[in-house]
Amino acid sequence: MPSTNAAVRELSTAGTLTRSGFWLRHVTLVPLALWIAIAVADTPLGWIAALAATVLLISIWGRRLHDRGRSAWWLLLAALPVLGPLALCLECGLRRSVPEGRRFDPRHSADYLTVAP
Repeated sequence: MPSTNAAVRELSTAGTLTRSGFWLRHVTLVPLALWIAIAVADTPLGWIAALAATVLLISIWGRRLHDRGRSAWWLLLAALPVLGPLALCLECGLRRSVPEGRRFDPRHSADYLTVAP
């Protein structure tokens, strides 16, 4: 069973997400989250499930944008009627990772030598 840290990291927008990780989550986690949200839609938990699904989608798309060297603020393109979501799908789903995306990955944030006292 995954640790709590892994679950929290999955909902975080920090870090990066490769193209294969992006598609793997869209094939596994997203349908599951949407199914749960729809199943409990008429109950008091409906809002919580919908919010959790939304946070999951923002996390997945934000980390993929980071891997492409873009800020998660690019998700605001989804507010544009047709071209915004199309541009996001092309940017996140089809294009390869870029080296500039490493600046968003906390594992690679230090590019200097740390000297112990």
